[in-house]
Amino acid sequence: MRKKVLLLAVSCKNGGLCPGGLDLDDPSKWIRIVRDDGQAGAVQGCDIDFAKPLDVIEFEGRPMPQGKQIENWVIDNNSCRKTGYYRPEQTIEVLDWAYQQYAYKGFWGNYRAFLNEQEFNAVNVPSESIMRVSNVRIYKNQLDKAKIDFNCDNLRYPIRGISMTDQDFYDRIQRGDVNFDNAYIITSIPKAIDDWVNTNTGEKQAYKFVSKIFQI
Repeated sequence: MRKKVLLLAVSCKNGGLCPGGLDLDDPSKWIRIVRDDGQAGAVQGCDIDFAKPLDVIEFEGRPMPQGKQIENWVIDNNSCRKTGYYRPEQTIEVLDWAYQQYAYKGFWGNYRAFLNEQEFNAVNVPSESIMRVSNVRIYKNQLDKAKIDFNCDNLRYPIRGISMTDQDFYDRIQRGDVNFDNAYIITSIPKAIDDWVNTNTGEKQAYKFVSKIFQI
C-alpha cells in the first residue's frame, strides 16, 4: 500500500531511529515506521531516505501493529523516498495544522510519567499524542537521564520528569537546562508494559516519553 507521511518525529530508539508522523491520506491518524522484525524494532536513517521532521516521505508498506502501538508500519522493498519538505518559516503554520488535524491530544488519563498495569490495559486511544504545552524545561536528572517538564492547558497539574528522546537536545542539555515558554511536543507510550518493573513495589509500569519538541 502506498503511504505519504508528514514526519513529525525522528527520535532515538535502541541504536536506531523511530520515525513517525501524520498519514497525509487521513491526518487524524499517526504512522510510526518500524523494522520488519516482529518486534517493532528501530530503523536506520537510510531506511527513510535520511528524512527529518517536517519532511514528507512516501513509501510502499503495510501495517504491523504491536500491542498498544497499532500505528506501526513497515516499509517494503527499500521504497521510502523523501518527496518534500517545509521551510523553517513555515514551521508554526504546519504544526498548527497538524495539531488541529490529529485525533489525540491527551496524556493517557493521568499526570504521571508512567501508566500502571490497570491504566495501560485500559488504553483505547492512540499510542501517540500531539500536545501544546508551556513552561518547558529540558534537562538531565541525577541519574544522567534526559527529561522534560511542562504544563498543558488540558491538564490541571504540571507534568514532571518525563523521558525525552529528541536527539536535537542531547548536546544542548550537556551544557545546562533548556527552557522556553511554549512548544508543541510529540509524546508516546510503549507497545507493552513488560519493559520495566518497580523494584520497590513489584508493579509493572509503562513509561511515557517525549520524542520531539518544537519551540513555538
